[in-house]
Amino acid sequence: MSDLQTRFEAFDELSHRTPCERPSKLISTFKIEPTLWEHLKHAAALYVSKCLPGNKLILDEHELLANCVKHEQEIKNLTPNGMLVPKRHTILEYNALVQAYAAIIRSLKIDDLIVSWHVPLNLRIKFGEVNQANLKRHHPTEDIHSDSWAGESSESVTTQLPLFGDTERNFVDFYEPPSDFQDDWLKPLPSYAAGAAIAAKYKKLGGNYYRKGFIALADFATLHSSHREPGSEPRASIDTTFVLKKKLKPGEKEKIHQWRDGERADHKVLMGIGETHLFVFPDTVDQKVDSEGGFKHPTNLKIVEVLRHGN
Repeated sequence: MSDLQTRFEAFDELSHRTPCERPSKLISTFKIEPTLWEHLKHAAALYVSKCLPGNKLILDEHELLANCVKHEQEIKNLTPNGMLVPKRHTILEYNALVQAYAAIIRSLKIDDLIVSWHVPLNLRIKFGEVNQANLKRHHPTEDIHSDSWAGESSESVTTQLPLFGDTERNFVDFYEPPSDFQDDWLKPLPSYAAGAAIAAKYKKLGGNYYRKGFIALADFATLHSSHREPGSEPRASIDTTFVLKKKLKPGEKEKIHQWRDGERADHKVLMGIGETHLFVFPDTVDQKVDSEGGFKHPTNLKIVEVLRHGN
């Protein structure tokens, strides 16, 4: 069986659990239940508000993003790639955000298919104009890429969930693999740019499947990149990845590069955030974490068990 066919079968199993759109054999988009969507938006607004100077609570998405633009240079936990890195002062808000996200994942009825998660999940602000300095770094999301090139497990699925802002002109492009795809293409690389020859083999998927109120799941055999049309406004979104259980052979373990040691959480742990476990970030907003050129998550995370499963 080809490398691609194995992935098709695993992704079919995932996609058949809940009604979805299938723009590609390895990409599915699911409409989020309205109540869960509202909970997530409120949790995200609380978290972003806590990251802004002045600690003002802003629930309106347009006002929220306008303040992000206004105070971009003052947001101490904002990375060049647009990530709002969780810090000590955001612990409560961040855990509420993860809990709201977990409820959406639970609604897809795929719990038994997920081995583990890359943590912490990322909330990003992608401004209307590209950060030119960031394009010179190892892993700018504007480059066509697979997250496995930065050390993630090649057996993963990426999740993309747009929250606020201009998702019609500021979104994510997806790329389909050719029929001669090989798993070896997903090995870690020194940079996203180093994968340009591989990316050239792919076909860009037509249309915009990056829509508010939906969550997109894409197998790592696909590629993606941040995209901005001229005149685009900022957007906010969540992204992270999980490993599909069906892809692992009996006794086989995840292939996580040493760059990503310590950035995994069991599925039950993620689903239990706010009830059995908490994500704790010991660093203050003034303490910077060396991301090693993008090969490590730019935060220090401790997972604390507050209540044992079954208690």
